[in-house]
Amino acid sequence: MVNYKGKDQIEFGHTYYAEASYGGSPGATPTTLYRIGYVTEMRPSFDPELNRVFALRDGSDVGRPVGIFMRRENVRLGLKWLQGQLSDYFQKYLLGGYNFFAEAKLYRDATDKLYLYWTGLKVDVLSVQCSVGEPVVWSAELIGKLYDSKTSTIHSYGASPGTPWEWDDAYVQVSTNGSDWTTVEGVTDWEFRVDNQLKPNFVFNSSGSKQLSSLEEMEQLCDARLTMNLRDDTYLSYLLDQTELWLKVVLPNTQHVQFSKGKMRLVDPLVKPEDLIACRVEFTGGYLEHSFT
Repeated sequence: MVNYKGKDQIEFGHTYYAEASYGGSPGATPTTLYRIGYVTEMRPSFDPELNRVFALRDGSDVGRPVGIFMRRENVRLGLKWLQGQLSDYFQKYLLGGYNFFAEAKLYRDATDKLYLYWTGLKVDVLSVQCSVGEPVVWSAELIGKLYDSKTSTIHSYGASPGTPWEWDDAYVQVSTNGSDWTTVEGVTDWEFRVDNQLKPNFVFNSSGSKQLSSLEEMEQLCDARLTMNLRDDTYLSYLLDQTELWLKVVLPNTQHVQFSKGKMRLVDPLVKPEDLIACRVEFTGGYLEHSFT
């Protein structure tokens, strides 16, 4: 037995399923699992919502629960990754509302290896952000149906991604009509965030399972945050006039994430004697559009 650590070989792959097959798994069928990029953080979580049940008792059992029961199986997974060029992007399935099977391989050597796997995963919150001098970072908070482990696998992992996207590979644009775009000047930090507000659906069933029956997407919330050097009152005017805007981040390999028909909700200049005057902008998008198809 060994202690696994972050310096071991750790791989992560996924394969998607149609909504009609919610919670599907490749099972005994060999499947190629597709990589998502360069994973920098992985946070599996399982909460059985344990419930101690007390009843009126006598004798030596006074004060003891009659049982400890599981309410629901709550499966979550947090991921952070650097994106490299791929022929099939993970975001296609995250933003497209698919559910998918995922597996993580923890490998020390041929004898010591462990596999974690999830079924029925869907994205609850997805964000992409970047600061000057840093790589483009994606993060996802996922909810799933099943979380388990095994000591062997029949699945293989697909092609490795290309070079990770850097800060100078992306830029932010704005439009007042959705057609004519202008690059937002002086941006030093940006973040685009999509919240699907997933609703876990648990139901009674003949198998006695305490797992999810489905994950339902509710109202989708789109929000962006920019920090830029203050140059004029353009964005303050957008806020005060409540101008309808389109905002998008242009990414490598002809990809983009766009929030359409939104409005500024905050323009907050920051004044310090030792620095340029910065303008912190918050934006509420009307709806999401993207090129990950």
